[in-house]
Amino acid sequence: MFKICLSRYMPLYPVLGLLGCAQAINIVSVCNSSIYCTGELLRTIQLARIFPDSKTFVDLRLARTENETVSDFTNLMRRTNNEPSREQLKKFIDDNFIDGDELVAWNPPDFDPNPPILEQITDLKLKQFAKDIIDIWPGLGRKVSPDVDRNSEQYSFIYVPNGFIVPGGRFKEMYYWDTYWIVRGLLISNMMQTAKGVIENFLHLVDKLGYVPNGSRIYYLGRSQPPLLTAMVQEYFTATSDITWLEANIDIVERELQYWLAKKRITVTINSKQYMLLRYKADKDDKGPRPESYYEDCATSTILPENKRDDFYMEMKSAAESGWDFSSRWFVTAENLTSANLSDVHVTRIIPVDLNSMFAGALQIMGDLRYQLKDRRSAQKWWSLAKYWRIAIDNVLWNQEDGVWYDYDLVAKAPRKHFYPSCVTPLWAGAVEPTSAPVYAAHLVKYLRSSNALSFPGGIPTSLWHTGEQWDFPNAWPPLQSIVIGGLEKSGNEEAQKLARDQVAIWIRANYIGYSKWKKMFEKYSSLQPGEHGSGGEYIVQSGFGWTNGIVLELLQRYGKVLTLEEESDDGFPSVRMT
Repeated sequence: MFKICLSRYMPLYPVLGLLGCAQAINIVSVCNSSIYCTGELLRTIQLARIFPDSKTFVDLRLARTENETVSDFTNLMRRTNNEPSREQLKKFIDDNFIDGDELVAWNPPDFDPNPPILEQITDLKLKQFAKDIIDIWPGLGRKVSPDVDRNSEQYSFIYVPNGFIVPGGRFKEMYYWDTYWIVRGLLISNMMQTAKGVIENFLHLVDKLGYVPNGSRIYYLGRSQPPLLTAMVQEYFTATSDITWLEANIDIVERELQYWLAKKRITVTINSKQYMLLRYKADKDDKGPRPESYYEDCATSTILPENKRDDFYMEMKSAAESGWDFSSRWFVTAENLTSANLSDVHVTRIIPVDLNSMFAGALQIMGDLRYQLKDRRSAQKWWSLAKYWRIAIDNVLWNQEDGVWYDYDLVAKAPRKHFYPSCVTPLWAGAVEPTSAPVYAAHLVKYLRSSNALSFPGGIPTSLWHTGEQWDFPNAWPPLQSIVIGGLEKSGNEEAQKLARDQVAIWIRANYIGYSKWKKMFEKYSSLQPGEHGSGGEYIVQSGFGWTNGIVLELLQRYGKVLTLEEESDDGFPSVRMT
């Protein structure tokens, strides 16, 4: 337990004093499980590579208690002089673990196969496409078995009370930032009750843990993901006007913002002035490789000296916290980003544009929500802090010469001058003064045009570096399309809005082609080949897919009246035109 007293920073950050001292909060910072998170049992099984995907093992359920399982493992190691064979380890797993009965299929009770959004889509084929996507939701519905609550020690899953929507594929739990776009898709699909339950699951986690972890597994403790809970709450409140619900939960939402202020803040000096911003940083007490990628982290770390490996593991967990796991965005010492590898990941020395923009937006939203509850004094405190954050973003991350927001390297004391779609997040998240947004957007349009990043037929690539990592070229990720399109559209700049609408047509076409060909929605796509799934990274491409579905519905809701599928293009698939 610790106390956040922002007024202590009054000499350095006058505006932060407006918040006063927050209540003391409990934070469950790390996982101590000797099976799922740390210890010789985990190390032995994961390094034996019993499963091709390291996540498979840590998602298994214990057949008996943790103590009995550890005792059985100790006996195995004694019998084999600490050198069990693969067959012996497989038998140990078969005797002590059970595959997947923690979740049950769950059909959302408010599922509506024909929600009002369909009437907002003019083109009949696109209307059917939207209907097909909506029909995916029930197949992604899950509810946690009550036994997870009764016998939590036997599971890596963290119990949540309500049914929810999984992303899809290997991702069988709730993930933090994925869920923002899932919630938006549910609200657009008229599934208010399901969306409410999903958000309440996150509120349950904040109440229990002090924050929203990366995902709802104990091995994700010690790291979060981009702070979008406040935005989810706003989306639900905007759709329902449920003031009673908002009043009942607003304190918990505030606690999550306090967690970020307490755990992730960093001071940077620019032109002799100090600013406080956020960075991604996994909890320092969370030692060792990522349990869900244990083998992969150990394999990469072998090229590092022994005394550097704990730092490397922490950086990898911090990159997972960013949601961009992994990307050239976090390679900082290599002269050539294309030839760099994961041992060069140094997330904690970077102040990210998107993190701070989302946080600035959350601070503003919190003020707006407090104002809705007629708590004008609290509203003003949050608005003042949001304004401070916008000023800090402007002074630290805006590059006037290039006309773009860049990440900032704390060690090099310089901007990271590479294209990433995250550069549009200030416009998307409202981290720019509204009157200034069109001016910033005019500069940003020039930057985007000169980068050629918006010229690909399958969507906006995650970077222009082909590293083999999944958050790099040529992969195009759905949330980044939403951020770029939404940011340019909201900017109030006519040329930026035209660019946004060009990308809407490209992205809807790519998703339509992919679904027509595969009858699947993928977590990521190729920017080079419309409709083809992405590649690279630590696992094969997954389908489902929660945020992909939500973002297509978001775009069809906003632009469905003016989007039209037309005749086949040179690639044999229909083109999409915006009238």
